[in-house]
Amino acid sequence: MDWSAIPYFAGLDVPALARVERAAHRKRYPAGAVIFTEGECCAGFYIVADGLVRIYRVNPEGRLHTLSLLRSPSTFNEVAAVDGGANPFDAVAVTQVELLIIGHEALLNLMATERRLLTNTVQALARLNRDYIERLEDMTFRTIPSRLAKLFLRETAYADQIAELPSKLTQEDMASILGTTREVLGRALRGLMNAGLLRKHGRAFVIVDKAGLQALAETNTLPNLRESPKI
Repeated sequence: MDWSAIPYFAGLDVPALARVERAAHRKRYPAGAVIFTEGECCAGFYIVADGLVRIYRVNPEGRLHTLSLLRSPSTFNEVAAVDGGANPFDAVAVTQVELLIIGHEALLNLMATERRLLTNTVQALARLNRDYIERLEDMTFRTIPSRLAKLFLRETAYADQIAELPSKLTQEDMASILGTTREVLGRALRGLMNAGLLRKHGRAFVIVDKAGLQALAETNTLPNLRESPKI
């Protein structure tokens, strides 16, 4: 594991990185295994060493909302690991995964002795907060086509939290990430194709007009629409 590639540990000297490595323990999960669930006691700070992890929440109606799809060297559960509170979401192994885990107390001890780690953590948590605020604003003020354009452009929060390229996501995954149903997502995809922004290649969707997608993401208005998706 290249610890220096992880923003939380960037700039730490060799002895400090050695202390971080000693504090972490390694765990493997098979595909489909539950890593931890929302509301459980703090499971610690997680680093993805290999594989793909889904971070999600389930609403009262049972609909799954994907918050993140993470590959190495992504991290997750930072908030609970810092404040020691309950896990704020569910985590599951999409593929076979290998994780490195630093417990709450061990993380606090490291931050108390390593000023750079403390500074990095504060800055990383601030960025994470901004990303989730942006996604909340998107869900409140933007149409599904506009959110879909941002996802395909991999802008800001989506680029940081969704490791998979949009062309590799299923329509069910896209709907889950954008907080909508597959039916509505399908209509939005058809709208973007009819507007000449996307085209279908096999089972995947590829960008035809990046400038048009950027305009849609910025203005919340779908250009040159021939068949408007009913959303």
